[in-house]
Amino acid sequence: MVIGDIILWAGGLTLLVSLVFYVRGDKSETAARVGALWYAAMTALLTAATGYLLYLFLADRFEYSYVSGYSSRGLELFYKISALWAGQEGTFLLWAWIVAILGLFVIRRGGPLMPRTMVYLLVTQIFLFILMFVRSPFALLPPTNIPFDGRGLNPLLKDPWMVIHPPIVFLGYAVFTVPFSYALAALDKRAWQKFAAVVFPWAAWAVATLGAGIFIGGYWAYKVLGWGGYWGWDPVENASLIPWLTGIALLHGLVVTKGSGKLVKTTVGLAIVSYVLVIYGTFLTRSGVLADFSVHSFTDLGFNVYLIGFLALISVYSIGQLILRTRGAVSPPIATAITSREFGLVLGIVLLSLTAVLVWLGTSSPIFTTMAGNPANVSQAYYNIIALPLGIFIALVLGFSPFLLYDRMPWSDLLRAVLPGLIAAAVVTAISWVMASLVWTHALLIFAGVLAIVSNLTAMIRFSHGQLTRIAGHLTHFGFGIMILGIIASSGYASSESLQLLAGDTVESYGFDITFVGRVEEEDVEKSYLELTLTRGDETIVARPRLYVSPYNGQEMRSPFVMRSFLYDLYLSPMEHRRMQPENVIHMIKGETIAYGDWSLTFERFDVGSHAQNGAMRVGAVITAVSAEDSVEFTPILESGGSARTAIPTVLPGTDLTFSLRAMSVEQRLIEILIDDPAATTGDEPGELLFADISFKPLIALVWVGTVIIIIGTCLSYWRRRKEADLLG
Repeated sequence: MVIGDIILWAGGLTLLVSLVFYVRGDKSETAARVGALWYAAMTALLTAATGYLLYLFLADRFEYSYVSGYSSRGLELFYKISALWAGQEGTFLLWAWIVAILGLFVIRRGGPLMPRTMVYLLVTQIFLFILMFVRSPFALLPPTNIPFDGRGLNPLLKDPWMVIHPPIVFLGYAVFTVPFSYALAALDKRAWQKFAAVVFPWAAWAVATLGAGIFIGGYWAYKVLGWGGYWGWDPVENASLIPWLTGIALLHGLVVTKGSGKLVKTTVGLAIVSYVLVIYGTFLTRSGVLADFSVHSFTDLGFNVYLIGFLALISVYSIGQLILRTRGAVSPPIATAITSREFGLVLGIVLLSLTAVLVWLGTSSPIFTTMAGNPANVSQAYYNIIALPLGIFIALVLGFSPFLLYDRMPWSDLLRAVLPGLIAAAVVTAISWVMASLVWTHALLIFAGVLAIVSNLTAMIRFSHGQLTRIAGHLTHFGFGIMILGIIASSGYASSESLQLLAGDTVESYGFDITFVGRVEEEDVEKSYLELTLTRGDETIVARPRLYVSPYNGQEMRSPFVMRSFLYDLYLSPMEHRRMQPENVIHMIKGETIAYGDWSLTFERFDVGSHAQNGAMRVGAVITAVSAEDSVEFTPILESGGSARTAIPTVLPGTDLTFSLRAMSVEQRLIEILIDDPAATTGDEPGELLFADISFKPLIALVWVGTVIIIIGTCLSYWRRRKEADLLG
């Protein structure tokens, strides 16, 4: 057994000893203190295991399977460190280590719920230790199969944002363990009020960190993957979104429970459900069940039975405890007046929970359909259909809620307070309608988003009283409104064009003259790039997107160029790069005959009027090709949709020659043809042809600004609730 495994097994032993003492901790302070000492020993051992695994990466110890699979000698130091959590084995070690550190803060906090809370937290640690025992990060390769160099890191992970995205997400997952453990402890002790006060800062921390991880992942996808978006409703993306939504609902429930003792069952239940959803999401992403439906899914490494078993155990036990222990719990009734703050909070909880349930159903569809014998996944249209109306309702609630009182508020007073927001929303929506020909549902969402922005901005000015933490909720809601506007503008009203550029060619697009300079080869193929210049007036911008075949997995990788401004982004994504001979670009006038190789090519006529299935216009150039043995007619096609043009290559029958209609002028009866001839050989350097998509994304900066504000607001909420918890002791 290697040193790393010895450390892990020793950690597992100290965990069990600590658990035994904490089980007795409710009745014996001495037992709780001894349990804390053993827990500290477990944390120290997990720290040692994590540090030792990091050392193995830095020392290029490729006899270890995990190191060999995710690192290499030439990998930069920054990425060797991040390789620690690149695979499943390292991820579970990182997760267990973070939970162990968090447990130290729970112990330091103390309180009557602490010993029982530590019991449940240690149970979650047992689960993580079992996964590490099943698939150890310290497993050795056979002595005969030890490579000189490791496989390296997936090139998609070689980005600073992907270095910090996974640990932040798993920090969020780990923090959700604490409210879950406190919830079960509160059920055992029937200590509802103490639960709400002590859990509030933990819930805010969990929501802030998991939300930050989600937003960083979205920004990474936009910046690195080249498909032009930041959220694709991928099942693995949704796996982290769902507990984040229920976590936000938990925060709103805690406001009510802490202030009035109401919604006890709801808040305890949401704390439990959020952690259960974390484990469910782990099952989805780590079990391999989504391998055919998600580009992010891991393959099954033998964890399934343990993931399913633990998920079933905590679900049945937690729900059973919730039902049994709260049977006699009585809490005051919730205010039913629509213009009361409590009603607004409850409505927010309902909308957030409903969103989580609907996303969960869509995300789980591969499992449900597999059980029915026909595996399938829902389309993005399903999520867009549910997200749009729910987003409108949530934004409207946020537009009115800042001014609601705990008791009934007269409608006249509420409308007077909201009036500036209503006027601003109406004006912005009207202007947007005229400028962008809005879809009516988008108009409603813009109206609701602007209302939320203005109302919460007004509330921050009116109610802050010079205390930054008092604006936490309003600031978060303000950020949500800004993000909504960015999503609608950048997703609903973006436009794109397809470009075809020979090296040295210049085309005009979105006000820029775009010239393809050529491909620049580097010794490290991952650092090779395509160089283009974008010129507008006296301004020239050099764009260097990347397109290459990765030695890591043999797959084509692309990385876009993004020109950012506050009003819009110009997003240039390379799609295909070819090398071809310069003389293979030919120009022909209608009726003209030219010679190419053994063929005489005659441009006979245009074939105008055919349409593709998507409604785009198709124009073909009918060409007759005559050789000594044959005479054939073929038609290269140029498809035009809006301002984008796409050539549909046509093969000359009986040959390897491929003809692409690059450009044409019906008025001048002129066409330009690219001939791809594998047999062509000349003394000239081969030319280069680039196919690229360029997109105009209005106001996408609002998406990033809104998400940052949301995280800042949530962090302020954590700080406020932590100070309140400290005051309560």
